[in-house]
Amino acid sequence: MRYAYRRVTTAPFSSTVEAVERAARDRGFVVLETLDIQASLAAKGFPISPLVIVELGPAEGEKDELVALLLPCRLNIYEEDGQVAVAALRPSLFREVYPERDLEDAAARLEQAVIAVVDDACD
Repeated sequence: MRYAYRRVTTAPFSSTVEAVERAARDRGFVVLETLDIQASLAAKGFPISPLVIVELGPAEGEKDELVALLLPCRLNIYEEDGQVAVAALRPSLFREVYPERDLEDAAARLEQAVIAVVDDACD
């Protein structure tokens, strides 16, 4: 199994960040925070390639406590080899972190939604 779901897009970097935020809201997530890692590190004297992390929280009214164990989900938008990529860790990985909990269904549902956000943003 691959640990992350990753897609590349031909859209410009800033447009991709906006597309991820829009797709997340359209899929019912709350965008908790958008972290411009490149700007933060550049301010401290450490220049890096563009990197933004968008943190997704549960939709308002989400009642499944198992989903709470899997959130926030973080989507990374970055440049690599001249391309803009969007990647997210697969929530199903957390079944190994919490083996005492039955996360199979919650993780599968959340992973499907996160993959849809990435796909929507990159299409």
